[in-house]
Amino acid sequence: MKYFIANWKANKTFPEAKEWLDIFLQSFKHNGQIIVCPPSPFLIPFREKINNLSDIYLGAQDISQFESGIYTGEITAVNLSGIIDYSIIGHSERKKFFGEFGRVLERKNSLAHRYGIKTIYCINDIDEPYPKDIDFACYEPVGSISSGDGRGNNESVENILKFKSGLDLNPNQKFIYGGSVNEDNAAGYLKCDEIDGVLIGGASLDPKRFLKMIV
Repeated sequence: MKYFIANWKANKTFPEAKEWLDIFLQSFKHNGQIIVCPPSPFLIPFREKINNLSDIYLGAQDISQFESGIYTGEITAVNLSGIIDYSIIGHSERKKFFGEFGRVLERKNSLAHRYGIKTIYCINDIDEPYPKDIDFACYEPVGSISSGDGRGNNESVENILKFKSGLDLNPNQKFIYGGSVNEDNAAGYLKCDEIDGVLIGGASLDPKRFLKMIV
């Protein structure tokens, strides 16, 4: 079973998001396990739409480092428990624009697990520390990230596997690749048994492009 994780980032209006989901559900053939990570305002209506469907799960793009309390504007694991199944943690854009590293990311990972949320933990460099209890290790090389359309520098499978060999993963932890994955290169990555799935950014914004990647 391969995993296909759609990270919409800060894109789409609510009508556009509903249209995406309608088009996707009309053509999805259940050929993989899908995790859709829309902007936070769309999580509850998406949950209502996919609640009784198999192989389609809901993820957040981030969660707060705080559990609950006087943190105006934060969206916590407590708030999201029972709504989402997964959360991305430590995406390169969170590191670049919000300065999130180390202990902050460890707290997010711990809180997610405390409230039954599986973690898709992004790692950019082999020397970057990461919690040992992550559910998904996502290799996200900064040099291969696109500018928003899902097209950028393609990392070779050889280099991806070399990176994976430097991680200390157990057999229950999944290894995901995310770096300019699109409909032209996804199959090449997914043919490799050592790569359990892909994290797709800009190329997931179009449901028809996203569907082409699900093999």
